[in-house]
Amino acid sequence: MNVSIHRVGVALLSLLFFIETTATAQETDASVLAKGAYIEGGLSALQAVVPKGELPGKKLPFYTRSDGGERYLVGGLVVNMMARAADTGDLYEWTVITGGKGAMLPSHTHAQTHEAIMVLDGEVELWLADKHYRLIKGDFASVPPGIPHAFKMMAHHTQLVSMTNGNQMGALYRSLGKPYAGYVQPSDEVPALDQVILKNAERVADVRFDSKPLASGNTERVTNAQLPKSAVPYVLAVGEGDHYTIGNELFGVLCDNATTNNKLLVVTTEGPATQMIIKHYHLKHSEAFFCIDGQLRMIANQSTIDAYPGDFVSVPAGTIHAYQLIKPYTRFMGLLTPGIFELFFRSQKPYSQHVYPQGPGGPPNFSRMAELDLVPLEMPGPPPGAPKH
Repeated sequence: MNVSIHRVGVALLSLLFFIETTATAQETDASVLAKGAYIEGGLSALQAVVPKGELPGKKLPFYTRSDGGERYLVGGLVVNMMARAADTGDLYEWTVITGGKGAMLPSHTHAQTHEAIMVLDGEVELWLADKHYRLIKGDFASVPPGIPHAFKMMAHHTQLVSMTNGNQMGALYRSLGKPYAGYVQPSDEVPALDQVILKNAERVADVRFDSKPLASGNTERVTNAQLPKSAVPYVLAVGEGDHYTIGNELFGVLCDNATTNNKLLVVTTEGPATQMIIKHYHLKHSEAFFCIDGQLRMIANQSTIDAYPGDFVSVPAGTIHAYQLIKPYTRFMGLLTPGIFELFFRSQKPYSQHVYPQGPGGPPNFSRMAELDLVPLEMPGPPPGAPKH
């Protein structure tokens, strides 16, 4: 059988990760599930959509280049909204924040919004609950609702990605900042955010600024490697998380249903150049793909999109899709919501290494495939590198 077909099976499994949830979770998150299963215009109409490189304002497939999106200048931060709530059916928002040394967002909490953060470049000082961390490129933080947090950029060019459920963060950044055409902050100067502006943000967004002084002194370097078992604040060091493999791709679960109360599933995928995985679609959950390293080739309906570092691709429920790793080392981060596809990853064999397998790996575990939110359009084949018959 064709090696590329198996590769499709691998990617498909990762996509399916988000579909499995317990009956209790499905009952408590009925409204989120309904949003996840909503398909704009019906299945046939959505699958006829040609994705464009612009924000659609509807829950449609699209992509955003690293220099695209909707940008605002917030103090000394450039906030680039690469996926707004209007573009995802209120399921999630994807924001890349860039700033110079000293630029910051003061201590605040969200009543309903869960936020996941990954550092893309530079260094970030993070105050999280009663902890004070120093994050470097690749470090990750999970911030549940109600947890006070703040961050400050510690290098002259620092960048992070913020992934949030729901539809409240766009209102926050619009109220704090002004539309901005640039891609970096205007200068090294770091303007303070006026208290009047902060109070106005509290009226229109899910945010409360507490005005408490932030702890100073030495920061704690992130070393944690394990996910907790419940929705508590935590950090993960670069490359850590729960690891699984399919073929020669390495999947790293950074947050899941248990740690986000079924709001977000964030998974990294890395590996060598591969074949395209099988084409498929989901009926109950949406996915987002963000290229971090290398080159990621995406099929979205009838279109082929090459994504490079900093590029974003949105694949709502119903969209035909597949992916392929193009460069010798490619890594991307995926967001799946609602989190009914977790079983896809958890049913694979845990993996203790921090690099992808250097030889042919095992195939996906298909024993529970019927439980996954997956509609394959091709048949998976043997793992990459398996002997041909």
